[in-house]
Amino acid sequence: MADARALDEALSDLELDELEAFLASDSVPQDCMDLEMLDGYLTSIVSSPDEVQPSEWLPGVWSEGGKSASPAYTSNEQAQRIMALMLRHMVGIQRTLAESPTRFRPLLYYADDHAQKEKAPAEAAAWCEGYVAGVKLREDEWQPLYDAQEARDWMFPVEALAYGDHDPEFAEWVDDKERRESLVEELPVASVLIYRYWQERRRGNEARGSASRRVMPGQQSRKSRQRLH
Repeated sequence: MADARALDEALSDLELDELEAFLASDSVPQDCMDLEMLDGYLTSIVSSPDEVQPSEWLPGVWSEGGKSASPAYTSNEQAQRIMALMLRHMVGIQRTLAESPTRFRPLLYYADDHAQKEKAPAEAAAWCEGYVAGVKLREDEWQPLYDAQEARDWMFPVEALAYGDHDPEFAEWVDDKERRESLVEELPVASVLIYRYWQERRRGNEARGSASRRVMPGQQSRKSRQRLH
């Protein structure tokens, strides 16, 4: 396992290539996440209302729905190496969201448009599918965001791009090239706002918990009676 200092180091391009190659290799189950989907998944997990341990989220990387499948590692060293790369990538995402939000960008694949001899716009479906998979790990806890008027729209681009290709509700958004591009462009800001929303709620809950622990039961009862009178 990586030491604490290594976890603070962002992955280099070569290390991202190494992780990407492993996720696309014959060593993993056929329905293993690719690097784009993993990036969305980890972004969701670090933005979650509650902490999600690796033992809970890791099975979902290797197989859809967290089925009992795992890679065929060549050695313990390789297993530790891949896990360290994923953890460092997750920490890098969280630090960017927290410390440099204007620099946050989803890691997306761009297809080559041979007709135009240039890169076509990113589809972003895999990234958003990964994000939604992370939400489902704490589905009930995420509900307050959907209930909040000012926050519910932040999930719209994520859900539209994740479900649009097979959900009529979102089809008009993803079938139109310009609309789809606008959804993709909203992802960085939406991700930052969602991350901040849950961080602020966490801090509020911790502050209330600390305050309640500082009040003795007898004191709390007297204050309650005073309010009633």
